[in-house]
Amino acid sequence: MPLRRSNSTSSIFATSSILNPGAEVLHYVVSAMLCCQMLREKGVSDSKLEPRKPRIRVDFFNESYFTGSTEKADFPSLEGMLKFLQRIFKVGQFNPETCIVTLIYVNRLLGLSGMSLTPENWKPVTVGCLIVAQKVWDDVPLTICDFSILYPQLKPAHFNLLENKILTILQYKLNVSLWLYAFYYFNLRLICDQNTLFADHALTMQQMRVLLRGEDYKRPKRQSTTLIDLVMDRSRAILS
Repeated sequence: MPLRRSNSTSSIFATSSILNPGAEVLHYVVSAMLCCQMLREKGVSDSKLEPRKPRIRVDFFNESYFTGSTEKADFPSLEGMLKFLQRIFKVGQFNPETCIVTLIYVNRLLGLSGMSLTPENWKPVTVGCLIVAQKVWDDVPLTICDFSILYPQLKPAHFNLLENKILTILQYKLNVSLWLYAFYYFNLRLICDQNTLFADHALTMQQMRVLLRGEDYKRPKRQSTTLIDLVMDRSRAILS
């Protein structure tokens, strides 16, 4: 039986529960949420609406900032995003719950910086937030050098820069309350249930657009950004 890096908090919960969610489905729905976010931003840029302007300098989150590439990044497919996340989590042996915390940090980072998630920056943003999340969540976090194997386009110095920038923007406020984690978890499950993400077939583009519209979802009364807000709203509040 393969060894799995431990998490001291998950031992008090049953398998496949809130702090030990199913990895495959979780990676799929998180990939779908990131893809939805980029589709929404693309819709804004293609329309007459004025694109969102970041409050601070954010060009260092673009992959081209590190690679020096001048080619414009293509819009990623959901399948491509899923394969990227699955490979990183499988090779890195991260706990599945770290994926949820990563999504929370991504949302928090976008809210605080005013940055849009784009084909150019989604990988550095996601991996950078994963670096921070696994240091907070996992008992034995990977080193920066290990991430060069998981994401070879970037060097260790690049990961250090990403981590420092993210920590600065987040103002080192890395706490994720049990309420917030549970809210993300159950909303992810709700989206899975309502969009048949537990099935073997892939999510279609039409289903992605339904997720973006989100007519069937109800807003929570709490005034903070949630997973549902990520799909529904054009404005982003700061995660509490």
